[in-house]
Amino acid sequence: MTMDHTLAPPAEPAPTVRAPRTRRGNPLRGRLWLLWVAVLGIITIWAVTGSALAPMDPYAQLPVARLLPPLSRTDAGLHLLGTDALGRDLFSQIVLGARLTLLIGTAATVIGLTFGAAVGVCAGYFGGWTDRVTMRLTEAQTAMPMFLFAILLMAVVGPSVGNLIALLPTFIWPTVARVIRAETLRLRAEPFVIGAIALGATSRQVVFWHLLPNLAPRLGVLFVIDIGQIVLAEAGLSFLGAGVQEPDLTWGVLIAEGRPYLAVAWWLTVMPGLALAAAVLSVNMLSREMERRSQR
Repeated sequence: MTMDHTLAPPAEPAPTVRAPRTRRGNPLRGRLWLLWVAVLGIITIWAVTGSALAPMDPYAQLPVARLLPPLSRTDAGLHLLGTDALGRDLFSQIVLGARLTLLIGTAATVIGLTFGAAVGVCAGYFGGWTDRVTMRLTEAQTAMPMFLFAILLMAVVGPSVGNLIALLPTFIWPTVARVIRAETLRLRAEPFVIGAIALGATSRQVVFWHLLPNLAPRLGVLFVIDIGQIVLAEAGLSFLGAGVQEPDLTWGVLIAEGRPYLAVAWWLTVMPGLALAAAVLSVNMLSREMERRSQR
């Protein structure tokens, strides 16, 4: 018997498996929405408490302290954001102005959202002539220059808080109706809706038990988005004199009051403008976060 002394070739080493590289994201990105919630929380507290948290009386006039720059001090105390042309504390006015600003924004948004959602659900669920008529109405209003129409209408009926709350929903309901109509068409083709209809559920039961609960997340996002648009619209109309009038205070009114003094007292327009920008930016960024979470 002969033995084969031929050496076997060495085994090849197993390939090294490297773990896939994970993409490092910004650790603050996941928590940045807390900042927007904090900003909105502060503004909401201002709106709820009104002048209770204001360091001074927003309407107290001190002519000798007129047009003082920010961080000025008088016998009345520290004027954090300065004073206006009548010597009133600007920070206290901004705190008080948050109440009417958010009241108008919230009320008008709720009305516009409710009406737009009702139109969108009816158009998407029933279809036919209901869909055609309502969509033509939304297209007709979308084609109108709503801001100019609002100025004309307020000039006819007179600027007031009530008229403003009744007018501002027209800015948002067509968009809400279109979005809710599209979502309703998608949900109507889902098996749970088809099954409910096959089992004999009435239209009211389908709408209130199946459609609206599934439309709630979308309505929440639309509410956050639209309240920012309404607040901006109110500020624009008040700035042009077609919105809230003195002695009522909103951020738009404060910006309009500071316009004649922009060259000598920039803080009268910049500070209320920053408060308005912070509120609108916060609701826009928060709506993006809500949209991202709803798509998970």
